[in-house]
Amino acid sequence: MTDKVINSIGDLISEIKLINPNQNCILWFRGHSDKDWHLIPSVQRENYQKSEQFLMNDFYMRATVALKEKPSYDNYSGWISIMQHFGLPTRLLDWSQSPLIAAFFATHEYLKYPQKDACIWVLKPGLLNEIEGFGGYIYPMDAKTVLEMIYPAFKPYNSRYRDVGEKIIACNPVENNMRIYTQQSAFTVHNSLKELSSLNVPELIDRLIIPANKKEKIFNELKICGIKLRNIYPDAEHIAEELKEFYR
Repeated sequence: MTDKVINSIGDLISEIKLINPNQNCILWFRGHSDKDWHLIPSVQRENYQKSEQFLMNDFYMRATVALKEKPSYDNYSGWISIMQHFGLPTRLLDWSQSPLIAAFFATHEYLKYPQKDACIWVLKPGLLNEIEGFGGYIYPMDAKTVLEMIYPAFKPYNSRYRDVGEKIIACNPVENNMRIYTQQSAFTVHNSLKELSSLNVPELIDRLIIPANKKEKIFNELKICGIKLRNIYPDAEHIAEELKEFYR
């Protein structure tokens, strides 16, 4: 893993060109408001991994009644996507195919974390799958290979998928969801407690540091580029939030 400092959107583009000079490699991006936050999914970050299956199954039972449109009972990729969407801790880690969207998530809370350097993680998902033994292909989320990584979240004691081991896999979403579309979302599925940043493959992942005193500047540059709250969260609640902020 390498660290580089960026002070503007121009710097961000320049560093991405250095990481992928021939543009022949797929890159994913993730923004953190604090560069010291761990690169792990929320079910591990919030220490829920011991009760993961209870979270999954309790949500299924209760949300089945509340949701107008829902996946079939055994559509595990569909259910875990919905859980992630509504903020339930899961073994999914969100990524974006857009560095600008990742930069938004890294900087939009600059008032909340004024003294914290932010960062943008840059991942080569094809390389991740290759070193984890899945080949260089990036799977759809409902592929059997990915489902083998998701199934233990719901039924960890079932012998159906006992051989998946300590693995992390990169996959593309398949759910028809506007937020996933606008954020150009992708996921890594973590059937392991190891961190991506700890894998001993130097070219796999990079971290672009945004100094605390540059977060507001980059956030404003993103607004000029049309990367705003309503573009990231296309719903009435966030449109209202953006309007309140503008007229304030």
